[in-house]
Amino acid sequence: MQNSWQRLGLFLSLFCLWPIAIAQDLFGEQPLPGVDEAIQLITDADWDNQQLLLDFELMEDVYLYQHRFGFSLRDQNGNVLEDFADYALPPGKDKTDEIFGDVEVYYDRLTLNLPVTSVPLVATELEVRYQGCIEDTLCYPPTRKVIPLANPSPAKKPPAAQAARPADTTSSNNDDGGFLSTLQSDDANAFNRWMNDRSLGLVIGLFFVGGLLLAFTPCVFPMVPILSGIIAGEKEPSASRGFVLSTSYVLGMAVPYTFAGLLVAVFGAGLNLQFMLQQPAAIITSTVIFVLLALSMFGLYELQLPAFLRNKLHQPGESKRGSLFGAAIMGAISALVVSPCVTPILAGALIYVAASGDALTGAASLFALSMGMGLPLIIFGTGGGSLLPRAGMWMEEIKRFFGVVMLGVAIWLLDRIINGTITLGLYGLLLAVYGVQLGALEAAGEGIARLKRGIALVLALYGSVMIVGALSGGDDPLQPLAPMTQSAPAAATASAPGDHGPWQTILGRDNLGTALANSRQAGKPVLVDFFAEWCVACKILEETTLSDPQVLAAMKDFDLYRVDITEINADSQAIMEQYNILGLPALVFFTPEGMELPESRVLGEMKPDRFLEHLDKRVMPGL
Repeated sequence: MQNSWQRLGLFLSLFCLWPIAIAQDLFGEQPLPGVDEAIQLITDADWDNQQLLLDFELMEDVYLYQHRFGFSLRDQNGNVLEDFADYALPPGKDKTDEIFGDVEVYYDRLTLNLPVTSVPLVATELEVRYQGCIEDTLCYPPTRKVIPLANPSPAKKPPAAQAARPADTTSSNNDDGGFLSTLQSDDANAFNRWMNDRSLGLVIGLFFVGGLLLAFTPCVFPMVPILSGIIAGEKEPSASRGFVLSTSYVLGMAVPYTFAGLLVAVFGAGLNLQFMLQQPAAIITSTVIFVLLALSMFGLYELQLPAFLRNKLHQPGESKRGSLFGAAIMGAISALVVSPCVTPILAGALIYVAASGDALTGAASLFALSMGMGLPLIIFGTGGGSLLPRAGMWMEEIKRFFGVVMLGVAIWLLDRIINGTITLGLYGLLLAVYGVQLGALEAAGEGIARLKRGIALVLALYGSVMIVGALSGGDDPLQPLAPMTQSAPAAATASAPGDHGPWQTILGRDNLGTALANSRQAGKPVLVDFFAEWCVACKILEETTLSDPQVLAAMKDFDLYRVDITEINADSQAIMEQYNILGLPALVFFTPEGMELPESRVLGEMKPDRFLEHLDKRVMPGL
């Protein structure tokens, strides 16, 4: 058997060397050049102009096939950042080839400028694929070159921006130099630059304080009613019990953040965890868990550890252990799917962790960030536990209330993957049933009982209106009857995909590429808003800053594109990978030449006044 493999290897070697032998026989004893000698490739990265430079130097009578070129830009973990699928090669010379037929080829020298959509934030490598031949002699096999590219310096600005606003250099340095100014910065790269030359202790401190700031964003607000529901589920709530439960919840919340830091450090920033956790399977699983938790609030069963684990404990208070375990599980789920938005602090953390490549640093940094986020929750849980009433009728009503809140969270999660009309109907059904349960159909009592019945009637009636609105095609909980109150043309206009004032909504990677190409031909700067319905901060940014009259007036010369990547599919994933979107919301500025403006991205929420300042300092000088 071994001899057979040796004979096969010898045959293949002779077969591959046969063309060279024939050529040497034709041209005498002069050896033919190897592929690297015949085709010399020189590469460089021009990050200021967002392009990669390739220069092919060809020996005499050597040519390259146009259709055999291929390019891809990857991070060091193999994640594709650019595939240059839309790049058009320059015209070559026509040739009738014995192998490929009528083709276009290049002789002597070929210079290519590969445009990069956005400057990568980590070290990268460029893969170049090509094939060449010596005229009427031999063809080289397909060649693949992988060229490492250094990590671009985020602090480097294009010369035009520096010349236009020399005073901004001092401001930028001040922003990057101080701990507090770094925390107040809206630039994710500011965090990366500040942490690059600091000790691990200082970095963890910045992450912890940054987590404290994250705690007061819409990303964390949905966790408050969830934690309240867990505490309300206790038979005897108290300050000490609230502290223990909220600490368990926060530690559970820290687990996925810590694990995410480890994964991003190992696999790089291209590992888009935010997008992955919005897959339908993750959403449905989380929804089922919230429904089960809500049903326990209604007294249908009691959540606790499995029997085989309780039997192994053999200690008093195992039911409390079960509730602590449940609180930790809910904290982990909340971190995964309830708060899927990104801020400059979190984006800067991910950039730093991805660039470090150190799993321990990544895990420790994101753990500190999550504990900072959880500290206000622990304080809230401790105080909330002491304020809740003791066991009795009122406590049962409060538990049922938080059960309804849990069901509302479940519907809110489902809204990311189901039709808005169905979501409206589910909200209406929940409110109507809860209103009836509170006593909307019972006889009016006195005092508090009368007030309770009035609230129940309002909930039941509004829930019924929502159901009617859903049946008529509505999808807005605040305007459930909008389709019935608007004329047909007006309703059609209101539901048009592009109806967001001056913002044009775009679906799909190809449509986005076409829109950017049109703006480039028209010579207009572009602002792209990467948006998803499941991102709370995206909606707040859209309703406040991006619709502010002063902001719109300042961007009157821009083409404004709103890229909707709500739907979880391969195309949305490709968009986030191509434009290096770490998370949502994300605003990306492009120059009239179609290049991304360095250091201009907005990640997370930004108030109108801060956004106008950002335009003045970071955007306009570079246009």
